[in-house]
Amino acid sequence: MLENEYPYHSPSGALGAQGRSVKAFPAALRLSHLRWADMDMLQHLLSADAAAPRLTFYNEATGARMDFSAQTLDNWVSKIANMLLEELELASDSLIFLDLPVSWQPAVIALGAIAAGVDTAFTRAELDGASPDVIFAAPEGFAELSEEFTGADVVLVTDDPFGRGVIESGGELPAGAIDFGPTVRFYGDQFYGPTTALPELYPAAGPAQRVMSAGWKDKDSFKKLILEPLACGGSAVIVAGMCTAERLEEIAANEKVDLRL
Repeated sequence: MLENEYPYHSPSGALGAQGRSVKAFPAALRLSHLRWADMDMLQHLLSADAAAPRLTFYNEATGARMDFSAQTLDNWVSKIANMLLEELELASDSLIFLDLPVSWQPAVIALGAIAAGVDTAFTRAELDGASPDVIFAAPEGFAELSEEFTGADVVLVTDDPFGRGVIESGGELPAGAIDFGPTVRFYGDQFYGPTTALPELYPAAGPAQRVMSAGWKDKDSFKKLILEPLACGGSAVIVAGMCTAERLEEIAANEKVDLRL
C-alpha cells in the first residue's frame, strides 16, 4: 500500500510555475507580510495538536493512503488560497467549479477557497446557470469544459496520489490549461489574508469525532463529512473506490473511527 503524509514545498525564485511571472499580491494580503503566523481558519486544530491526523484518504483502486496532519493541511490550504488570489486573481464574488472525483486534492482546494473567501460549486446543479471563473478538472475533461465554459480558466488536476502535475506524470498539458501540481507548489505555505475560524463558520458541528465515509457528492455533503468534523476539532477518513464490508471494517478499526456515515 502506498502511504504518505504529503510534504509541502516553500517557493523560491522570481517566476511562478511554468515560467509565468508572479502577479502582485492583492491589497488585502500586503498588509500583514511582516508577521509570520498561522491563519485563524485552522488555528484550533493547530493549537490542539499540530501533528495529529485530520484528513485521511484511501483510494482503494490504487492502494494509496494519504494522511494530512493539522500542520500539513494548514500549509496546503494556505498554498491554495494564495494561488486562487495571486495566480488566478479571484475575488469574493468569484466562483470555482470542482469537477473532480473524491480525493484529497479537491478537499484541500475547497478548504483553500474558504480561506480565500471564494465560493465553490461541486456539481453543475450548484452552478445554477452561473459561469465559473475557474474550473478544476481531470485532464481528460479539458476539451469539453473549455468549450462549454469559454471564459473560465481550467486548472488540470491529475489522480497522482502525491499530487504530481500533468507533465510530471508523463502527460501533455493542453494549450491554455494550468497544471495544478507544479503551480500550487510554488505558492507560499503561509496565508496572510483574513480568515474565519471553522468553529465560527460551523458552530453547531457537534462533538469531536473521527468520521469515516465514502466521500461527498455536493456542497452539503462536503460540509457534513469534511467541514463539520474539522470544525468541532475532529477528523475525517474518506474511503474512495469499491471495497468489501470486511475491508471497511478493517479500515475503521485501524483508523480508530468513532462514527461511520
